[in-house]
Amino acid sequence: MDFYEERKKRVLIFSLAYIPFASGAELAVKEITNRIKDIDFDIITLRFDRKWAKKEKIGNVNIYRIGGGKLFFSFFAFWKARKFHKKNGYDSVWSIMANRAGFAALFFKLWRPKVKYLLTLQEGDTLDYPEKRMGLAKIFIGGLFKKIFTKADYVQAISNYLADWAKNMGAKAPVEVVPNGVSINKYEIRNPKSETNLKSQNSNIKTIITTSRLVRKNGVDTLIKAMAILYVQHRMSNIKLQILGDGQDEKKLKDLAKELNVQNVVRFLGHIEPEYVYKYLAEADIFVRPSRTEGLGSSFLEAMGAGLPIIGAPVGGIPDFLKDGETGLFCKVDDSKDLAEKIKKLIMDETLVKRIAENGRRLVLEKYDWDNVAKQMKEIFKTMGRKLNILICTGIYPPDIGGPAKYAKNLTDEFSRNGNKVKVLAYGMEKKMPIGARHFWYFLRTIFALPKADLIIGLDIFSTGFPAVLAGKIFGKKTILRVGGDFLWETYIESTGHLIKLKDFYEKQPRLSLKFKIIALLQKFALKNTSALAFNTGWQKDFFEKIYKLNPRKNFIIENFYPEKSVVAEKINKVNEFNFLFAGRKIKFKNLKLLEEVFEDLESAGIKARLDIVDGLTQKELQEKIKNSYAAITVSISDFAPNFVVESLSYNKPFILTKDCGLAEKLDGLGVIVDPIDKNSIKKAILLLLDENNYKRYKEKIAEFNFTHSWKEIAQEFLAIYKTR
Repeated sequence: MDFYEERKKRVLIFSLAYIPFASGAELAVKEITNRIKDIDFDIITLRFDRKWAKKEKIGNVNIYRIGGGKLFFSFFAFWKARKFHKKNGYDSVWSIMANRAGFAALFFKLWRPKVKYLLTLQEGDTLDYPEKRMGLAKIFIGGLFKKIFTKADYVQAISNYLADWAKNMGAKAPVEVVPNGVSINKYEIRNPKSETNLKSQNSNIKTIITTSRLVRKNGVDTLIKAMAILYVQHRMSNIKLQILGDGQDEKKLKDLAKELNVQNVVRFLGHIEPEYVYKYLAEADIFVRPSRTEGLGSSFLEAMGAGLPIIGAPVGGIPDFLKDGETGLFCKVDDSKDLAEKIKKLIMDETLVKRIAENGRRLVLEKYDWDNVAKQMKEIFKTMGRKLNILICTGIYPPDIGGPAKYAKNLTDEFSRNGNKVKVLAYGMEKKMPIGARHFWYFLRTIFALPKADLIIGLDIFSTGFPAVLAGKIFGKKTILRVGGDFLWETYIESTGHLIKLKDFYEKQPRLSLKFKIIALLQKFALKNTSALAFNTGWQKDFFEKIYKLNPRKNFIIENFYPEKSVVAEKINKVNEFNFLFAGRKIKFKNLKLLEEVFEDLESAGIKARLDIVDGLTQKELQEKIKNSYAAITVSISDFAPNFVVESLSYNKPFILTKDCGLAEKLDGLGVIVDPIDKNSIKKAILLLLDENNYKRYKEKIAEFNFTHSWKEIAQEFLAIYKTR
């Protein structure tokens, strides 16, 4: 039994405010500490009201409230902490935000350097706000303020926006994004417009809702102006706005509503206790908050958890969860006309509402549950100051060429960049061994690489995944298995030549030889016995959960890398040839024989269209091929998430994609989706793109698709899974 298990850790929290204040930061501390029972928490906070007890216990936190006002809080809190430390011997101190609480934690760290110091960033104001508050005092304390970041042993930020701020302030310690969460059990998760919606099914009134403090940063004035555009100018009489919250701008906003003649459709409901907010969310249709700045935006997450489509501005931490057109809609900052158009779009398009609401709800369930957040925070307290040892198991690695090699290399680079120690175990002589022998040899190599590993990441189900899971299970190591494809199905097609769709393979269950029966058993073992599974898409996750009866709580989605739009994309107006590009392995389930026949038929009919099949290219060579292609095409019998199609989006290239694919739903409307066994379906798709007007229309749609998913985010998501298992 290690030290952590033998003796409960003690953590001292510095927070300028705490319960009964109930903003995002205070609620986060309460939700997290209530779920970590094997750590004792004390908190020093300001006594804003003499009626409040100087000492009390709420949940799992001993609260000590001190006087002296905000100005002297840092000094008085530090002085109190000195006395407490002599009595309690804290393992770490935890500052909630880089404000006066941060100074108190800094003073403590300078006094007791061996005590670990965690800085949490929950700020919702603009990042220059602290400096503005300092005024001329910045000359004297600006350097000290920076030390709040540089002296931390670990920085936890609730968004990438705040994580970048920490790094820009010079943070030397690991910086990890652990967002605020949502209490899923408090929300009756509903399908939009389902019978569980508390809104009357017969009502044609569309209710827009916002929950926020009534201060300038939350942009409620922009929302009221947008309502005026819809109600007065567009004569949309079937709308109303409910504003939940209070604040210093309340009178100003009420006067604005009267001035714009929308006081009858804009209702100010004042402060609503958090436990009653869901009732209002459940009766609404659309959640809107056009913030000017935002640390994360917990109100958005609550609305998504309640099954509402959301609209927000691309500021602060909002882009962490709002993907335009997928989990919500972006509106421009301070642009009431644009916001009105986005609200109208959701009112008029029920299909879009359903897709956004379902995607948002799924995201909240998977990534923003307080239980998972607390597990991540507990792991931070447990390992703070210690680097992770990560073992990546992959079949190929550079100088090998291919998607898996690229994935392993970029993942390794991101983990290493954050100070973790990474060992990559790639196939060597195993490549020349027969199946079975190579798995046994790789298993032995995995065992010898295990002793120092905290986490094993297997980048496929079978070739390296099965040996990694087996070794991890024997030696009690956490293992995350990335499900890139289905080795059993792919190998069956390659060996038999039977081009059967993935779904049909499992539902119709063709007769399998002993070899494939063994593969099926071992693949099932790997899927069932790994600590967690990472899927590329929701389609893939849902499929494997159903077929293998997997536990949904250990299944996660880590989407593939989606690059930013290439600067070259804007310069490519026309290509010289109608060449359709396929890039990938030349294996049977890719259905290349049928694809070649289609292009031969088109050539015989005098249609100028050429198929360009490439394999084994470096990343630079592939990008050059995509740049010079007319369109991308893949008509696999089934597929999961073909990377070269994703790459083609960064160059605004139209594409043709098989319908039995994990990307078909995500990219619906951006390209042409075809039936891979229907020759005419493929021909029609090619002819459709050869039409200049259609081609231009698809390019314009793709140009508006701005979803990105960086290697940094992918690495963070793997670590977040590790901390929750």
